[in-house]
Amino acid sequence: MGTSSLVVDKAQELSAAGRHSDVVQYLGARERSELEASPSLALLYGTAQARLGRPEEGLRWLDVALDQARKRDERVVERRALNARGATALVSGRIDEAADYFTQAMMVASREGDIATTGRCSNNLGIVSNLRGRHAEAIGSWEIALAAFGRAGVRQGVAECHHNLGIAYREQGALDHALTEADRAVAEAEGVGDLTLRALALRGRAEIHVLRGDPRLAWHELDEVRQIRSQVPHVMDQAEDLRVAAAVMALEGDDVAAERSLREVIERAEAHRRPQLRAEATRDLAALLRRTGKLADAEAAARTARAIFTELGAEGEIRNLAAHQWDADFAAELGRSLEPLHEAQELADAGRYADLLGYLGERSQQELEQSPMLALLCGMGHSRLGRLRVGQGWATVALQRARALGDRTLEVRALNVCGVIALERGGIDEATYFFARAQEEAMHDNDMAAVGRCANNLGAIAHLQGDYPRAVGAHIRAIAACQKAHYGRGIAEAHHNLAIAYREQGQLDAAMEAADAAVREAERLDDRQLKAQALAGRAEILIVRGEPELAIREAERALAVHRELGDAVREAEDLRILAVALGVMGKTADAEATLRDVIERATAHQRPLLVAVAQRDLAQLLARQGQVAAATEVARTARAAFERLGAKAEIETLDALLASRA
Repeated sequence: MGTSSLVVDKAQELSAAGRHSDVVQYLGARERSELEASPSLALLYGTAQARLGRPEEGLRWLDVALDQARKRDERVVERRALNARGATALVSGRIDEAADYFTQAMMVASREGDIATTGRCSNNLGIVSNLRGRHAEAIGSWEIALAAFGRAGVRQGVAECHHNLGIAYREQGALDHALTEADRAVAEAEGVGDLTLRALALRGRAEIHVLRGDPRLAWHELDEVRQIRSQVPHVMDQAEDLRVAAAVMALEGDDVAAERSLREVIERAEAHRRPQLRAEATRDLAALLRRTGKLADAEAAARTARAIFTELGAEGEIRNLAAHQWDADFAAELGRSLEPLHEAQELADAGRYADLLGYLGERSQQELEQSPMLALLCGMGHSRLGRLRVGQGWATVALQRARALGDRTLEVRALNVCGVIALERGGIDEATYFFARAQEEAMHDNDMAAVGRCANNLGAIAHLQGDYPRAVGAHIRAIAACQKAHYGRGIAEAHHNLAIAYREQGQLDAAMEAADAAVREAERLDDRQLKAQALAGRAEILIVRGEPELAIREAERALAVHRELGDAVREAEDLRILAVALGVMGKTADAEATLRDVIERATAHQRPLLVAVAQRDLAQLLARQGQVAAATEVARTARAAFERLGAKAEIETLDALLASRA
């Protein structure tokens, strides 16, 4: 065994015991060139430096480790270096950067079957989610990490996950559950003999005792922590300990000592550039000052905490801060940074896409690009109003930001929206790729609402390809998934698409039953846009059943709603259905004029599928009037478009029309 291997083993042993000072001392005595030549040693040295509160030195060595690992194709070290790089960014408050590194590392680890690194990355992505107030998502990440660490036999990781789960349950007020997880964390840390990790778990348990109103037990935990720090000192961990100690002091009524301690924590955090700790201590100080009647100072501290949390993207902390017992005006001021998302989502849910874009247009470009949800809503708004290229651009921004932040739920939504836009632009293969990716991710996360959306969209593609049994199966699966998730909109949309698939197979009773279910669900949700879409679908069934008068009535109801909502694309779709019904009634001039108008509108809105469908309808109308040459020309144009789109069933329909007129 070479000297380097012996050195690596010794450093790893010290690191595994949480003896980071000893790691730095041991490796610091080696030749610098030896550390630079070994990715493993550079990784261990950089990680230890970062753990000791020296982020710049840690970062420098982690970059060396990452660079050397890539040059030598040492994939295991590369993955660990990416994760460690993310952890360093996280404690320095660069959450976006941290999430990006964690995501990169996890993707590589998943491909390579590296269970331990998958656990580390999932654990860290859970921390990011928790910071953003997405507790359910965080708990999901930690449970995945817990299972991975268990399979890999990494007991330290198991302890960290139990500690983090304790934090999440504590923040949700589930204190008994939180204490159970904290007890497990302490036991696991004791089992592996990691003193630093044991101190972390004990401090976590102390915070739970504070919320349970038991200062005696909290001090007992912190006394044990102090004993550990005397053996394994750590400047920033001791600052964290002091923040929790201040909470115990405040619980006992020693407000002066608590305030003094919190101000000391803030100073230390500022000096060591730990924005999250600074924000948390400032938040605690604001609550203490408010309780002791120092309102002006309390509000100033709250504003400072809010500003730091905003920079960190810690939406959950901002919500919690605003929920303290402030007066209504100040609480509203604190929560104002969250308003754009809520307002924009309400406009999108109501189908008011023009108003949505007007509202988002008042935000800065930077604000939209920084928020994956706002970027996604911007993409949806533009695409619904016919600006598909712009919509695709914003959806792509949302997808990239969601991945960078490790927000898997939003990543799945963005993948799905990218697929919808690709489908509307005529890219069936591209759309299938996005939907399949989204469905895979959603199933992995057990996100049944997203599974339903993806299954519904994959059914729409099967319908285009003429595979109606597969389309029916996909829509039925979508309904089941959405019902399991209690996702009403998804249930209605899937029933609407199921009705289309049944109609295309000539099963008109089943089609009408599904269409009626879509209307009922939309009415239950009081969603006018969704109901209008369902009414338009019902109108198409009525046309095939030979009831054009009723079809016109339904289509006109849908048209009125879509016009009122400013949904130009769905308005054009309603006009197409109305034109077909008029043609069946013998009002051929009106029908032809309307279809040509629809073709113009759909072309302007970059909707190749709608253009082709309207051209097909126009060709059939002209053929019935005996205008063979004109019908043939339009049919050939539509057929070429359907061929580009891969719409096999539509191609067969037009081939039959062209053959009959030959």
